[in-house]
Amino acid sequence: MYAVITVDTDKCTGCRTCEIACSLHNYGECNPSRSRISVIRTQDGGLITTIPVVCQQCVKPLCLNMCPSEALSRDPKTNAVVVNEDRCLGCRTCVYVCPFGAPSVDPRLGVAQKCDLCGGEPTCVAVCPKKALSFVEAEDESLRRKRAGVRKYLDQLETAAG
Repeated sequence: MYAVITVDTDKCTGCRTCEIACSLHNYGECNPSRSRISVIRTQDGGLITTIPVVCQQCVKPLCLNMCPSEALSRDPKTNAVVVNEDRCLGCRTCVYVCPFGAPSVDPRLGVAQKCDLCGGEPTCVAVCPKKALSFVEAEDESLRRKRAGVRKYLDQLETAAG
């Protein structure tokens, strides 16, 4: 069993506290460009949506499988996909292949950076003032998403039946 960070987009206010805490934890500075979580803001008409983007710690991660220098590996303790900065070429292959847009290249070091789950105690989750981020067992999250999908499907059927 392993845990993942999940996002409740309804609770996120876009405060970016998670980005500041992440960069402070990992690099000792408050600099969102060096954060391993990114809050993306979109606007559609008058509706503004903010969504924290964080590594999904995929079961079959494209980033790990496609890295030409084999700089990515699984942490045996947390099961997180982590970057070996000494091996990383900064080629951005992991950035390009990730369907979630989670990895990035550190602007100063020129190597890949991505969430490593802070060794099993994610700082971003701990500091989120609205509890939009959670650290949960992957299997529990999978079951929750399946149930939510079924509910949505049933709601659509009910609406269509009229």
